[in-house]
Amino acid sequence: MMRLKIPAGQINSIQAREIGKLAQGYARNNADITTRQDIQLHGLTIQDIPNIFDTIYKKLGLYQQFSCGDAPRNVTCCPLAGVDENEIVDCRDIAAPISHMFKQAGKEFSNLPRKLKIAVGGCQDYCHAPQINDIGIFGVTRIRNNSRESGLGLMVGGGLRNTPHFAQSLRVFLPPEPELIKDLCRHIALLFRQCHHLRENRLRARLKFHVADVGWQAFREALEKSLGYRLEHDESIVFPSGASHTDHMGIGKQKDGLYYVGVPIERGRITGDNLIKLADLADKYGQNQTGRLATTIKQNIVLLNISPNHIDDLIKELTDAKLSPNQHPLRSSLVSCTGMEFCNLAVVETKQRAKEILNYLEEHVQLTEPLFINISGCPNSCAHYQIADIGLHGVTMEHEGQRIEAFHVLLGAKIGEDPQLARFVEIPTGKKLKVPSAIMHTVIENLIKTYQAEDNTSQGFAAWTRQQDMHRLAMLLYPEGLKSNT
Repeated sequence: MMRLKIPAGQINSIQAREIGKLAQGYARNNADITTRQDIQLHGLTIQDIPNIFDTIYKKLGLYQQFSCGDAPRNVTCCPLAGVDENEIVDCRDIAAPISHMFKQAGKEFSNLPRKLKIAVGGCQDYCHAPQINDIGIFGVTRIRNNSRESGLGLMVGGGLRNTPHFAQSLRVFLPPEPELIKDLCRHIALLFRQCHHLRENRLRARLKFHVADVGWQAFREALEKSLGYRLEHDESIVFPSGASHTDHMGIGKQKDGLYYVGVPIERGRITGDNLIKLADLADKYGQNQTGRLATTIKQNIVLLNISPNHIDDLIKELTDAKLSPNQHPLRSSLVSCTGMEFCNLAVVETKQRAKEILNYLEEHVQLTEPLFINISGCPNSCAHYQIADIGLHGVTMEHEGQRIEAFHVLLGAKIGEDPQLARFVEIPTGKKLKVPSAIMHTVIENLIKTYQAEDNTSQGFAAWTRQQDMHRLAMLLYPEGLKSNT
């Protein structure tokens, strides 16, 4: 596998087209978009690497350093940065330079206690998930001297896996100055690197454990000492503004009068053919000579800078290519890791199972609201199962004398203000319910349809599940599991 780093998820049509060709030639015509806006190519041979390096480094100006390992990972960003009609701060020239800074620093940041994840975004939606990152930077507004002031807030210490933590706000107001934000991230990385105690136990070597131990106030003091100046404290800045759970799908107007078109990518897996097709369409219908695209943390792609006169023609071509933006809501909101097919940490298959779940639910369930289903093949939460409406965590179980693939089920996450992690559905003994993988599509169907029949308040699926008794949820999901679930 090779993970190509896509800083801030921003990519031009030339780069997208060449990555599509790499997928065709070396990766079985497949590419996976990750929840960090990167693109992964699988099935490579060592003999392929020199040719791939020549393409990504010399021809495209991309790179793969720090996309894996104990280093700063790709900096994620709002895919509409700079063009969102309602954005609070334009972070287009803030996020990507942070990634480039760490690459240029080389060995200075190549041996952190463990990985460091950063998210930067200035829109009003939860499109870059600042609360689950080691460093989360988000847009804020406030009233000062009877005038509205826009800037950025800062959170630290978020992360998932099997010990999830939401990031804690440092209660500071940051002016949206690229050099200041870049230097801030550098100093947080330095503080993390200096946490030698974290290296004693690799399972607790993330920044989230240090912040949880010392508290956000102490961490802010340490950061200010490292910076050599005091940040502007503001106790009102705690949670991201708005924080609706979205991915900028559909068709929308940009602030420059052009349009964006969000393209759902089924399970985050796109063929090299279709990646080339999207690059061609971005060139054909985009306002600029070189088309512009963006990947998203929910594994989709957005075409940017589309002329309003070309929207209908673009939609027709996308529809003909089976990439229509006007599809069942689950097509853009179901997230899946690579699973056993390509990952040696996974204990269950995910991509094919996700396809089966998606195709079944598209046919049997009508939705008028976003509903996020996130499927991970192991506890590492590459698919963010703890912040989903329905999170699936791969496990195995005994069933009729055989060991089979199964999932723990988590329900009802809430992000933004007063966030809540999804809770594991448990049986009366306190054990986590296990549901056979093979029936998960009908299990989810029953749960959604029960909610639709009972919810008369329009409170949303996640809120409804949080109100349900745990025993009832287990019965709705898999009544057989209450008898024997090992």
